[in-house]
Amino acid sequence: MSDQSAKLIRTVGLPGLVAMCINAVVGSGVFLLPYESYKLLGPFSLWAPLLFAIPVFVLVLCFAEASSHFTEPGGAYLYARSAFGDFVGFETGWMNWLARTTSLASLSNGFVVALALFFPSAKETGPRAAIIISSIVVLALIHLVGVKYGAASIYVFTTGKLVPLVGFIIIALVAWKTNPIPASLHLPPAGTDWNGAALFMLFAYAGFENLGVPAGEFRNPRRDLPLALLAGTVAIAALYVLAQLGAMSALPDLSTSDTPIASAAAAIVGPVGAIVVTLGALLSMAGTNSGTMLEGSRMLFALSLDRNLGPLSYVHPRFRTPTFAILVHSIVAAALALGGSFRQLAMLSAVARLTTYLVTCAAVPRLRKLNEGFRTPGLVLPILGVLISLAFFFNMNRFNFLAATLALVVGALVYLASTRRPRALRT
Repeated sequence: MSDQSAKLIRTVGLPGLVAMCINAVVGSGVFLLPYESYKLLGPFSLWAPLLFAIPVFVLVLCFAEASSHFTEPGGAYLYARSAFGDFVGFETGWMNWLARTTSLASLSNGFVVALALFFPSAKETGPRAAIIISSIVVLALIHLVGVKYGAASIYVFTTGKLVPLVGFIIIALVAWKTNPIPASLHLPPAGTDWNGAALFMLFAYAGFENLGVPAGEFRNPRRDLPLALLAGTVAIAALYVLAQLGAMSALPDLSTSDTPIASAAAAIVGPVGAIVVTLGALLSMAGTNSGTMLEGSRMLFALSLDRNLGPLSYVHPRFRTPTFAILVHSIVAAALALGGSFRQLAMLSAVARLTTYLVTCAAVPRLRKLNEGFRTPGLVLPILGVLISLAFFFNMNRFNFLAATLALVVGALVYLASTRRPRALRT
C-alpha cells in the first residue's frame, strides 16, 4: 500500500455503500431523461428502463466480481492495471475520470433546467453560470474538509431524493389516470435512433462503476462492495421502471415537458406536486454530483499514486482529503458545464464510460488469479459484458467515436509525459 493511500481514513460501511450506489446512479435519469427517451422511442419508452437494465446488470456483476479482489482506491483503473499493465490501466482510469467530469458538468446543467421551473430566468446566461459555478464550489468545499462530511452529504441527498420520488410513484400508480401499457406494446417506427436511446439509458444507469474508486475509505471493500453493487442496482431498476410507468399514466406524452416527472405530478395533485418533485430532483442531482465529486477526485488521486502528475497525490494533513485532485476535478467540470448542454455532456459521459466497462469485463478472468472473492459462474458473464461494451462502441455515431478516440489519444500523451512512481502490490 502506498504511503499516500494509507493516509486516507476507512469510515464507510455497507449501508453507506448501498446509499452511495443508489445516489451515484439516481441523479437526473429518473427526473429528466424520460423526456429524451420518449422523444426517441415514443410510447415504447415505457419498457426502456427494464429493457436496458438487463445488459447493465451483466456489467454490474462483472464489476462486483472485480471489486472483491481489492481494498485500495482506483476502481476500474486498478482492475485494468492489475490485469493488463500500466498503460491500459492508465487509459481506463483516464476515461473513467472524463466520464465523471462530464457527468458532473451535465448534471450541473440539469440542475439549472430543474431550477428553472421555479425561476425561469435561471436559464439565462448570467444566472446559469452563477448557479453552475456556485453549486460545484459548494460541493468541492464539503469534500475538501473530510470524507465523512462528503459521505454525510450523500446520505442526506439520497434520502431527500428518494422520499418525493417514492411518494410520486405511489400516488401516480394509485391515481392511474390512463393506462399507457397498450400503446407501449407497439415497436417504434423504422428510422428510430436506437443507438441514441441506448446511450441515454446507459447514462441513466451509469455511476455504479465508480463505487470502487474511493475504496481506500471503505471499512471492508472486498466484502461490502459486491453486495452494495447488487442490492443498489436492483433497487435502482425498480425505481426507474415504476417511475416511468407512473409518469406515463399521468402524462401520456412525456415529450411535452423537459421536466416530465414534475409535470406528471402537477397533472395528478396540482402545482404542489410539481414543487415537491422538483425539490426532489434538485436534491437528486446535487446528491449525484456530490458522489461524482468524491469518485472523480479519487480517480485523479489514484492515477497520481502510480504516475508523477504534479501535486494530485497530495493529501491534506488535517482533513485527510486529496486537496489538489478535488480542485482540478472541480475546475475542469465547471469549464465543461459552462460550455456544454445537459444532453451533449450526458452523451459524452456515456461514451467515456464504455472503456471502463469493456476493460473491466475483460479483466475479470485474470483477476480471479489474485485471490478468492465474489465469483460469477464460468466465463459467461465476462464474455457477455465484453460483447455488450463492444456493441455500444461499434454503434457510436461519428462524432461520439471521434470524441472517444481523441480522449484516448490525450490520455496516452499524458501517460507518456509523466513518469512512473515506485509502488507496492495492491490487493
